[in-house]
Parts: sequence; structure tokens; C-alpha cells
Amino acid sequence: MINLRRLVHTSCRLERGRTAFYNVHQKVTDPAKQDPDYFEKKARELPLDQNYIDALSKLYYEKIGSERDLGLKAADNLILEKTEFGLPRIEKSKIRAKYEDLDVLSNAPESVKKVFSVEMATRRELSQEWKESLIKSVRQHSLDGSSLEMKIAWLTALIRHWSLLVNDIGQETKKKPTWLTHRIWLVINERRKALRILRERNEAAFEKTIAALKISYHVPKQPAHVKTRKAWAEAQLKLRVENEKEKRLEELHERYDKQVEEHKRETQEKRKALNNELDKLAEDMRRIDVIEGKAFETVGKYEPSLISSLTETVIHSNLFYHPPPTMSEK
Repeated sequence: MINLRRLVHTSCRLERGRTAFYNVHQKVTDPAKQDPDYFEKKARELPLDQNYIDALSKLYYEKIGSERDLGLKAADNLILEKTEFGLPRIEKSKIRAKYEDLDVLSNAPESVKKVFSVEMATRRELSQEWKESLIKSVRQHSLDGSSLEMKIAWLTALIRHWSLLVNDIGQETKKKPTWLTHRIWLVINERRKALRILRERNEAAFEKTIAALKISYHVPKQPAHVKTRKAWAEAQLKLRVENEKEKRLEELHERYDKQVEEHKRETQEKRKALNNELDKLAEDMRRIDVIEGKAFETVGKYEPSLISSLTETVIHSNLFYHPPPTMSEK
């Protein structure tokens, strides 16, 4: 008797889901995206039309896809210098740092100097040159070996060298070296801590350090919950409505101020015209009184007490006045 073994073959058919696959990670090449409020500003500039919600959704996906790449690049000015990743430019003919103090190389031929130059340096030695160059730009003095500025410069050179190495590896393979990007994250957090301590201790040294090393330092925001696309779109729409309301209120207030000023000007002109007409009527009434004999056009000011005293003096002189005697005969 032969036992027949039945083989059960199962297969799974992979079909496309309801939504298309979206690659979250995007490569950022625009320097303007270093601004932490870049996407919020873009959301405020979107036109309020029928496609406003769709445009917000597209901007949200771009924001989410750029966050990881911006976390590595925006904290350091790596987007502005795409080829060198913010590393200092070192002359190829320069003698390497560990051989600079050798007096023998000062009189050596050019072929020998070329062997000890930066042009013939290995990757590790070139990394050391970058570190020395950045450290010299912020070192307090020649014997400084433990200051916060030196530590920040050393960490910055490490971040930028490793970022350049990640970019070189990315040109050969599409898979990113997570073992290296994770270390970059750790060094960025360590440098952020050193920058915070330096900012609390010495504000002038902090400003000088970030200017010399070209570091974009932003004060860390308080942790907030992760918003979904719908919540972010509603928040942006609410903010846009509030801004639009404030804008229209300002325009209404300006229009009201203009109307008030125009009304004041018209009122002053009408009042001036009425005063001129009133003066003209008063002048006409005075002339009519003069013609009817009710008023006389006198010159000067009437003084009743002076007139009465003069009249009394004249009457007394007529009654009691006698001319002085004369010796001549008439």
C-alpha cells in the first residue's frame, strides 16, 4: 500500500495597499531649510483657495521627510558648503602638523617636502589637519588643551569629517552606514551640551566660537507631542485664519483713522467758512445801522469822565475868568 503525501502549497499575493508607499527620508539641499520655522512660514504663504488643504498635506510630507537630514545638517552649516561640508581649506603643499617642528625639512628638497605634505597624507592624517585648523581658530592660547572652545572645535571637526565620509559612502551604495550616522548623532548631542554650558558661562566666548566655526545654534524648544498631518494642518489653518483676521482688523483701523482725519479736515473748513460768513453779516449790519443813524462811525475811544471834566472847566472859565490888566490905554 502506497501512502500518498499531499503537499499543500500556499502562496501570498502582494498587492498594492490603499495608499502608495512613501519614502520618509529626503535629502535636503536647500540652505533656506536651515531655518527651524521654514515650513511654518511656507504654510502661511500658501494661497487660500480650493487646493489649500492638499498643498498643506504636501508640505507636511516634505517637512516629515526632511527632518532627519536637517537634524544632521541644519545644526551645522553643512548645506551651504555641499562639497567640503564646512571643513577648512588646507593647502596641499603645507607640511603636515606632526612634521612642522622638524628643522631638517626646512632645507630639504621639494621632492622630500612633498612626501611630508598634506597632498600625500592619509585620510586619518587629513582629519587631524582639519581638527588642528579648527582648534587653532578658537584656542585661547598656545597651551590651551582643555577649554570648552577647544572641545567644541574638536567635536565640530569630527562631525564634519564623518558627514563627508557618509556622503562618500552614499555615492558608492544607496544604503547609509547607520553605524556611522549613529555616532554622528551622539557627537552632535555632546557638542550641543558643551555649547549650552559655554553659553551659560561666557556669552562673548560663545558668540565668538559659533562665528569662527560657522555653527548654527538654536535654543532648544520644549518637547512637544508629535502632531499628525491632520493636527498640523488644522493648527496651520487656525493660525492662518487668526493672521488674516488681524490683517483685516488693521486695514479696517487704518481706514477708520483716514475717515476720521478727513472728517476733521472737512469740519474745520466748514467752520472757517461759517465764521467768515458771520463776520461778513456783522459788517453789513453795522453799515445798515450807520445809514439809519443808529450808529456813528467815530474815531477813537469814548471817555465820559474826561468829557464831563473838560466841560465843567470851560463853563467856570467863562463865568469867573478876567483877563490880566494892561498898562496901555485903548
